Amino acid sequence: MTLSPLARDLKRKSERALASARELQDRDPDGSVNRSYYAMFDLARAALLSSGVPEHELPRTHNGVIAAFSQHAVQSGRVDQKVAAALGRAESLRLLADYTGTALDPKTAADTVARAEAFVGTVARVFDLDEPSVEAKLENDGPGHEGKVSEPAAAAERGATDYSHLQPFSLEETRQQARENWLRLRQQAIKGQRDIAQERNSDRSAKEEHGHAPDPDLDD
Repeated sequence: MTLSPLARDLKRKSERALASARELQDRDPDGSVNRSYYAMFDLARAALLSSGVPEHELPRTHNGVIAAFSQHAVQSGRVDQKVAAALGRAESLRLLADYTGTALDPKTAADTVARAEAFVGTVARVFDLDEPSVEAKLENDGPGHEGKVSEPAAAAERGATDYSHLQPFSLEETRQQARENWLRLRQQAIKGQRDIAQERNSDRSAKEEHGHAPDPDLDD
């Protein structure tokens, strides 16, 4: 199966993002997590195209892409839930790094890179996104030194795609997405604080009960 030009471009973007994530994981964990997420996000979009979703029907939000990928990859039985869940986990970490004051540590970055590598490898294989024969053909079909042509002409010969028909993400949609992400993170933080408080209360109650319990070793 031959990939569409957009799917091929998204796969290349994914590979570049993953390479950047590896380079940044020690000196810039936040940036590494961001790049890991986009490596998975772009490959998920390529997988949707490979599974038959038309270019003009690709979801235009992050949540939409994640939901559509779950439908086409997990619910169809093609990808294990644990692998697919890495995409949502990476998004949550990216939101923490990009929209809050939380600083991620190198270990979190390294773990996210490892999950991204597993995700990219599995999804590329399952959705036939690896095209070594096509890549080789593109290289072999390129002009030699004597017949060198300009880059635009070479791109045209290789079937470059005009993406002008695709509607870009508007600034308003971006702002709305950021607000929704912030609200979701805030709700998660509140829930986390409540869970911690409940756990502490439970521990305190258990200690108090233990302190008031009679010692069976004491004589009457």
